Amino acid sequence: MDDDRDARGDEDRASESDDTGVVNVHSGDARLLVQAGSVSGGVHVHVPPESAVPRELLAAPPHFVDRVGAVAALDAVESGFAVISGIGGVGKTALAAHWGNAVRERFPGGDVFCPREVSRLGLDAVVRRCLWSLGERDVPADPGTALALFRSRTARDPVLVVVDDAADPAEFLDLRTGSGMVLVTTNERAEELIGDGAVPVALELLAHEDALEYLRRCGVEVDEEPAAVAELIRLCGRLPLALRVVAGRLNHRRRRQVQRLVEELAEERTRLDRMVLRKEPVVRVALDFVFDDLPEAESELYQVLGLFPGEDFCPEAVAVLAELTVRDATDRLDDLHDIGLLTQDDRQQYRFHALIRAHAQAHAALLSADHRADALRRLVDWYRLHGAYCDRKVMEPSRLRIADDDVSGENPYTEVTALEWLERERLNLLAVLRISYDRGWYEDVIALCDGPLWALHQQHKHYADTVRAFRLGVEAAQRARLSAAEARLRSLCAQLLVESGDPVAAEEESAGACRIAERAGHRRVLASALEFHGKVRAARGEHAEAIGLFERAAELNAGMGRPRGVALQEYLIGRSLHRLGRDDEALHSLRGALDRLTAFPDDRRTPARISTAIGRIHLARGEHEQALAALEPAIASVRGRGASFDLAEPLVLLADALTALGRPGARPLLEEALTIYDQAGSAEAERVRQRLTD
Repeated sequence: MDDDRDARGDEDRASESDDTGVVNVHSGDARLLVQAGSVSGGVHVHVPPESAVPRELLAAPPHFVDRVGAVAALDAVESGFAVISGIGGVGKTALAAHWGNAVRERFPGGDVFCPREVSRLGLDAVVRRCLWSLGERDVPADPGTALALFRSRTARDPVLVVVDDAADPAEFLDLRTGSGMVLVTTNERAEELIGDGAVPVALELLAHEDALEYLRRCGVEVDEEPAAVAELIRLCGRLPLALRVVAGRLNHRRRRQVQRLVEELAEERTRLDRMVLRKEPVVRVALDFVFDDLPEAESELYQVLGLFPGEDFCPEAVAVLAELTVRDATDRLDDLHDIGLLTQDDRQQYRFHALIRAHAQAHAALLSADHRADALRRLVDWYRLHGAYCDRKVMEPSRLRIADDDVSGENPYTEVTALEWLERERLNLLAVLRISYDRGWYEDVIALCDGPLWALHQQHKHYADTVRAFRLGVEAAQRARLSAAEARLRSLCAQLLVESGDPVAAEEESAGACRIAERAGHRRVLASALEFHGKVRAARGEHAEAIGLFERAAELNAGMGRPRGVALQEYLIGRSLHRLGRDDEALHSLRGALDRLTAFPDDRRTPARISTAIGRIHLARGEHEQALAALEPAIASVRGRGASFDLAEPLVLLADALTALGRPGARPLLEEALTIYDQAGSAEAERVRQRLTD
């Protein structure tokens, strides 16, 4: 008789008495027990071989970082069922191995690891794998019987079962026992299983600091090229698997510079192909697994999203791109978000993780050329239409637009929501403009420049991006041989260059615009070109010449019956007259412009600018109370429009007036103006900063 005690040293005692009064006592935890009054004859006792306790967990990852919250959540699991979710390569299996090895003593019955090739076969395959690992060689064919046997085998000694890369974590809820733990890793978020007792643990990308620490632990000299390392982390999307790959490449060739690797990975189209570990593109493979698991509807959307030229996208734009209703687009975007392929911000904007975007683009390239062209054509049309709507809400509807889009029907935007849309979609507008140029859709490039991008520039300044876009617009007009459009966009470029501190280049653009407009015979574009050329001359201090150009532009506008155009020239003339010291004439011209603009109630911007110019003149004349009377309403008007850049100048002037009157409040006004100028990259920022220092 064999009497084996288990490792915990528990003692079980049992006794029984027969009619003779003999008491049989046994102690310990016997695997096989025979009790008899006497034994005779050929008795054979067969003892089955003792099964080893399975220890199948992967080794704990040596360079594990962060995940403090996730580990704490797993430590606190009481239900016996937890689900680790996240995108491929985010470290789900690594977390399971890290945690499982750290708490191994909690599971004296062992730990069983079921890899993807088992988990994808379903619950029955996982149960059979577990029983085999636990020493059962005669596994019942009936799935229900096999599951019952598994529960019996794990009822007393807790066992940790890790089901890796499951398609549907809910399928494995039946593995729960009273004492053990089931840990499932999956792409799918598991919040919907909370009611079933599951504990969801969602993994996000590493924070930058944790990604840096991971590279450091992997042996990368992160302090030698800090800027290059930061860019490398960005290119890897802070995805642990990608970071592991680049660390391996850097360590394989110790002399390899981080900057060189950054340059290799800079091209988004080929980045995944360069992330190779032991000759296998492991990041692409991990994402391919996720893509292959997608339902058909989500798979099709994922592929089409690879065409989207910008980084953030709203459901409305996606619906147009993919030919879906907005509701269907939203539902499918949410599904991709739940799987971890997309992130979402509080503005209901979605975006790909950095590396996933490259993966989606590769799949989008597999679509037919006609499919890609049609989808992008719909998207460009949508941005052009909504950009035109917003342009007409934030600027005077009758202003010059060289590509005058038909926006008949009710405008769905208010002035506030239009400006919000323009700011939110700015980078997408730039991306759509670029894709339009690349595809030879030059009229769309022109319309986007002269429409929504110019309207946004009048409210909020983003000089570098806008100058590049408008130079592309000039090239588009040249390629399309649209002379009037070229003149118009050259004029707008000139204004941008003046504002960003390059009057010499601005002079070349504005003078060229006037010559082209004269040859084109387009009177309205010529009047505009003369106006912008006059602004350039004024910026160079040539105010008499500027006034001559403004007066000629005013004559053209009057001849075309455009009183608003005349009022704009009167405003500009008034500013230059002030610079020449002719303040009475300047005030007369400015007030005439204000009177003329009362016929244009939708134009709220120009009257505020005129009032600012009037305030400047009164301030220069020492008429500080009159300056306040002009500036305060102007500031209130600009704030009411939600504009930013137009606010800076009157804020500085109001600060000057308050200082001259000995009243408090000047410093906060200057600080606000400095913030606006800094954000815009304006040369005025340094002047205001010096004022604050003095």
